Amino acid sequence: MNDSSSIEKTDERDFEQLFDTYYAPFYLYAKRFLDEEEVCQDLVSDVFANLWLKREEVEITSRVILGYLKTAVKNACLNHIKHNCYIQDYSSACQQKTPIYASSPDAVYNLKELYALLYASLEKLPEEQRQVFIKKVFEGKSRSEIADDLDISVKTVDRYKQKAMEQISKECKDYLPLLLSFLFFK
Repeated sequence: MNDSSSIEKTDERDFEQLFDTYYAPFYLYAKRFLDEEEVCQDLVSDVFANLWLKREEVEITSRVILGYLKTAVKNACLNHIKHNCYIQDYSSACQQKTPIYASSPDAVYNLKELYALLYASLEKLPEEQRQVFIKKVFEGKSRSEIADDLDISVKTVDRYKQKAMEQISKECKDYLPLLLSFLFFK
């Protein structure tokens, strides 16, 4: 690869020479960011492999190839660090969240117990919201039937149902998938 040639015109032998010449220095450059030898090797190899694969799409001359490689290796290292931070944050969050079974590890809820949880949360709702929820979910009535029964508008039925669902979701968040499957797919 001479001074003015483009990477897209480089043949395989010239690219191998570029790789052989600059792999080690860029590996050491990656080690400034990361302590893991294998990760550094992989990242630098990936940068070269991507450059080879995209050689026809990008216009990189021999004058700027070192700057390109340096930036690509640096970005690969920073992306790796960023990804590891994300994984660690997620792992920490999962460890901090108390699982459902922590309070009673041997508990297996049957349908009756799940309904008891649901009714306990229903008792905390305002009367109108509770009536709308019961008529809709347990009695299977339409919005207009509920509106007629309770002498309220259909929009009010929708609003009460929405508020009831939000409250029940908060109260039963750990059991919600089970409750929904029992309520709507029975």
